[in-house]
Amino acid sequence: MEKVVDMNKDFIFPKDYCPTKYECMDILNRYQTPEHVQLHCFAVGEAAKSIAIELNKKGLKINSQLVAAAGYLHDIARVHKNHEKVGAEYLYSIGLENVAKVINDHTKHKINTDIFSLDEEDVLCIADRVVLQSNFVGPQRRMDYIKSNALKKYGQESEDFLDSIIEKFVRFIAELEEFIGDELYNIIPDEIK
Repeated sequence: MEKVVDMNKDFIFPKDYCPTKYECMDILNRYQTPEHVQLHCFAVGEAAKSIAIELNKKGLKINSQLVAAAGYLHDIARVHKNHEKVGAEYLYSIGLENVAKVINDHTKHKINTDIFSLDEEDVLCIADRVVLQSNFVGPQRRMDYIKSNALKKYGQESEDFLDSIIEKFVRFIAELEEFIGDELYNIIPDEIK
């Protein structure tokens, strides 16, 4: 039976602890993360865990429990400016230092393109960049969504730069799929397709 956090008490987790999905649900609720953001977090966590498992089958050493927990909690503070820093600070405050380190820079993190050097933060960011709302949509559709928001914020003069980022990421995902030996769509759980 999984331990569920008692919402009526303050809680501090032991160092290097990876909370379960149910504990993450309690943490998100305690932090009052909106439901639609929670659904996105759960989809990213499931995608990240699936990607980590496949990479580990190919010889990498990604902590799939840590990457899942980071996915479940990565947007805990989404309603705040600099949500990744605010969320990480909260997670540090309750003892989840390892999870906080993974999510601390997830919005600005440059994914390592050397597949054999991928770490938990890279896998979280890959998963976050292929999930839109609560569904896996693949790299092109998700990055097009990010681009449309960035154009509103930074203007049309940023379009060429954004297009180059999208092209590199889509190409990287194709290389990752070739390395894994399957498309991400096929390894992602059905409940987020």
